[in-house]
Amino acid sequence: MLFWESQRQAKFKTALYLAVFFILTITAATLAELAMRHFSGPEYSADGTPYVAIGFLIITLGAAGFNYMNYSQFGGGYVAESMGARLVSGRPRSQKELQLLNIVEEMSVATSLPIPPVYILDADEINAFAAGTNPQNAAVTVTRGCLNLLNRDELQGVLAHEFGHIYNRDMTIGMRVAAMIMGFFIISAIGLRLLQGNMYFGSSWRDNEGDSEDRRGGNPIVLLALIFLVLGSLTWFFGSILQAMVSRQREFLADACSVQYTRNPQGIANALRKIATAHISDMPRTGKPFAHLYFNEQASFWSRLFATHPSINARLKAIEGDSYTKIDSPLD
Repeated sequence: MLFWESQRQAKFKTALYLAVFFILTITAATLAELAMRHFSGPEYSADGTPYVAIGFLIITLGAAGFNYMNYSQFGGGYVAESMGARLVSGRPRSQKELQLLNIVEEMSVATSLPIPPVYILDADEINAFAAGTNPQNAAVTVTRGCLNLLNRDELQGVLAHEFGHIYNRDMTIGMRVAAMIMGFFIISAIGLRLLQGNMYFGSSWRDNEGDSEDRRGGNPIVLLALIFLVLGSLTWFFGSILQAMVSRQREFLADACSVQYTRNPQGIANALRKIATAHISDMPRTGKPFAHLYFNEQASFWSRLFATHPSINARLKAIEGDSYTKIDSPLD
């Protein structure tokens, strides 16, 4: 398998998972409508209009669009600075910082991308991330551990990986998927609020409508609340798993890009080995909302299920199993 083919496979799997996202949303809206029609009285939607399905889609997609709009307003520098990272100016403080800037410039030439702002995060952990919604507002952040513990080839491999994220617009894809997940969460939250509201107003509903109304179809507010709560929770759960699967494919894609840009698979591979053996975990707590951007090894089954990064062993197997090392034509 050649690295162009590896990139094609990763992109295909990403498109497949995103299609499943779309199918999941449509299926949930359809099930919500069918459940409402089955359990409610005959007076619901006498004209045949699928009000619940339409409402489900409007809320989900509307919330997703609103959240993505908010995400897209901030560039990568905002993410780096919110975690306490320091911008490396044109006058670096040390030889290591100068080396860092030189490598970033090399990767910019190799990828034909604008030179992004470079930040250093005061953490001993070996980690790095790219943030932003497009190449024009992207920024690259590396930890102090990257500078102190990695040699030049390893640091180049890590930075080439981050440039792969920028080149393939992985950040944009990730934020769109995250926005959809938020839409599913909003659906379940609305269902929960409706149930809580019914606890206060349910008795007055029965007093006003009478027991005959309950026998014909039950309280439609409670029914709608249960449908939204159950389907919102299920779509959030399975959507979160899909989100992790999409993210893991983009990590494999970025690894393939790292090998492509540097022509040196051992750079990123040796950096991953040092991450595995360093056993340092001191990323700032303020970075929790952005934890999906950087590497975080997961141990338990459930944490691996929702992990946004593949395991180091899986990545090393792909890198050193001749998956990315030969150069082939992107047109093959």
